[in-house]
Amino acid sequence: MVVTKVSKNYLIDSLKTLMNEQKLAVLATFHGYEPYTNLVGFVASDDLKYIFFVTPVATRKYSYIKASGRASMMIDNRSNNENDFKDAMAVNAIGDVVEVEKTDGFKALYLGKHPYLQDFLLSPSSALMRMVVKSYIIASRFQNVVEIDME
Repeated sequence: MVVTKVSKNYLIDSLKTLMNEQKLAVLATFHGYEPYTNLVGFVASDDLKYIFFVTPVATRKYSYIKASGRASMMIDNRSNNENDFKDAMAVNAIGDVVEVEKTDGFKALYLGKHPYLQDFLLSPSSALMRMVVKSYIIASRFQNVVEIDME
């Protein structure tokens, strides 16, 4: 692993761009010692301290999150070609996850990015989840890795 020294402002700007451009993330939860991953539509708060996503309550990911309260989420911009080895950026967000009320502010934030998921968000069988991000681990140019502590 190569850890580079770059300005924190540059990293935050790059992270915000990635979070705004990408619509899907890989959510990783666990049950016992077994990892479990899913694709989720997500949105990050402007200050990057929170990531929101929606899940049906009758799913493994929901029950695993409720049991552990922890998860990680990977967001990346790969295009699935060889240029990714030098150009792709992948971010791993690590934090605590809780179910939150579907307040107007949270709904507006989520639907601002995913207006086509309104019925999914508003369904009584779906839960709005909020990750309180403890840290972001940013990998770019295949080997450059930097961690941003959000606490």
